[in-house]
Amino acid sequence: MLKQILSEFLKLDGVSAAVVVGRDGFVIESAETGEIDTEALGAMASTGMGTSEAMGAELGKGEMHQMLVELEHGPILLSPLSDDELIAIVGEKDVNIGRIRYELKKNKERIIAAL
Repeated sequence: MLKQILSEFLKLDGVSAAVVVGRDGFVIESAETGEIDTEALGAMASTGMGTSEAMGAELGKGEMHQMLVELEHGPILLSPLSDDELIAIVGEKDVNIGRIRYELKKNKERIIAAL
């Protein structure tokens, strides 16, 4: 069920991967097009999320809801799912970030239930 939900993100124009990662950096499930090293993505996403959450806590800004990394060839959106898992969505250069955010918000409970 989780693989099917993640595959729905690939139907969005410009999305090349949707990966659920444990806080330990290990990939739980993924759906991707092309050649993306999901294991490396998982490890880096976990580290980046932890660092950003620590920064938010240190500055008294509360819980993290989403993290957007804008890169030259496309964005990566990270969002916590629970205390133990997060999701990383990789987009191409011209992807509609707003649409990804909308679909993630709409499907977040389905993803959590499928874990």
